[in-house]
Amino acid sequence: MFGFNSLKAGNLSEMQKLMAKNAFKMPNENNPIVTHKCSADPAVLIYGGTVYIYATNDMQQLEFTRGIEDNGYNKITSLNVFSSKDLVNWTDCGEIAVAGKNGGNGAAKWASNSWAPAIAYKKIGGKDKFFLYFADSANGIGVLTADSPLGPFTDPIGKALISRETPNCATINWLFDPAIMVDDDGNGYIFFGGGHDPDKYEHPKNARAAALTDDMTGIKGEPVTLDPPFLFEDSGINKINGTYYYTYCTNWQDRKDSKDPDKMPIAVIGYMTSENPLGPYEYKGYTLENPGTVFGAWGNNHHWIFEFNEKWYIAYHTQTLEKGFGLKKGGYRNVFINEFKVNDDGSLPNQKMTKEGVTQAGSFNPYETVPAATFAAIRNVAISSRQTAVATKKSAYICIKGADFSGGASKICLSYSPIKSGTVKVQLDNFGGSGTVISEAKLGKKGKTEAKLKLPKNMKGSHDLYLILSEGVELIDWKIEK
Repeated sequence: MFGFNSLKAGNLSEMQKLMAKNAFKMPNENNPIVTHKCSADPAVLIYGGTVYIYATNDMQQLEFTRGIEDNGYNKITSLNVFSSKDLVNWTDCGEIAVAGKNGGNGAAKWASNSWAPAIAYKKIGGKDKFFLYFADSANGIGVLTADSPLGPFTDPIGKALISRETPNCATINWLFDPAIMVDDDGNGYIFFGGGHDPDKYEHPKNARAAALTDDMTGIKGEPVTLDPPFLFEDSGINKINGTYYYTYCTNWQDRKDSKDPDKMPIAVIGYMTSENPLGPYEYKGYTLENPGTVFGAWGNNHHWIFEFNEKWYIAYHTQTLEKGFGLKKGGYRNVFINEFKVNDDGSLPNQKMTKEGVTQAGSFNPYETVPAATFAAIRNVAISSRQTAVATKKSAYICIKGADFSGGASKICLSYSPIKSGTVKVQLDNFGGSGTVISEAKLGKKGKTEAKLKLPKNMKGSHDLYLILSEGVELIDWKIEK
């Protein structure tokens, strides 16, 4: 299903081992959403009660540069995908191969890169169809289709959806960063563009919007020009309480000579509103500072606003982890999510960015088979190419937050790859001495790749669950039995 994963299970790269060792978050932190893999430019899909995040695969670039060079994005041909039902525990769903050139083996044979995805679904012919849009560097936008959120994805048109030959697009500095919306009436719209010239940095007029054909793989008519003040990149589109919000990242140009009343800070998320999806849009202000103002790690800003369980959230990326990786160079990003506030009058306040992240949106169900690549946090654990969890040092752990044991529990069943010898412990509510070990077992009995650990008969309530693995253990999945 997924393309780029060239590493064999358990055969970890040096970068994966480095991330497992050095990248982590504190127990009270839900941001970044994962620490084992660098990702950027999040796009969000809500489907079947699950949140899916599609993101530029910075990890692919890091594997190429080994951190000796800054992130240049030029080797990225795939996208990362993560999913969650509660916004705190995330499953690494692997990577989607997108571009077919530049060493890639994706469905878009004409494309050399896959940046800044956008995702949507629409019912066509009585079936839900999924549409994944992406930027081929800064010179075109493609679309892939699938019958499920995780693919397999195919290229329905065999070429770019939007290119320099598209009417009103030849002069756009950067033809990239798509945003997608399927409106209440089923009509689809795409927004894109970016960049500026030094003498046109206040009103570069490099943003475009277009209606999509009914099958979501073509555009209707000529894209219209939008005029977001100080536009740099990162189009976003939402409909909130009947009003259309176009959001974008402002540029880095020095503002000292600006006389425009719409002046706003560098690299923030600005917004405009309209009563119609294609505009005209009216500038209103900005709603998200650059993450550097909070976390001290400055970089480009890219976001996606979404609603889940009747609450609004914003996904964006930061460069907060890379300092701890031990890399010589930087620009390798990770995804954050925070709540997104909307004022009663429809205006957007300055949003909070925190490492604490969001409150868990519901409890975690441990009674269904859980892939090992599902967690709120991990330490000294790498995720292999087939989404198994490999312990790279002793006392490695996988943490699940808010597991609901209200149905009781008699045992935990584990599947693992063959190993000569190893151990697993099950601990509640904390790691280390302050947690409670409720079960443990030795692994590696001849011919065994499954283990069933007895649990206390009085297991009830909600707990954070830690699976503590000895070095070399490769966990495939697990499940609680009542």
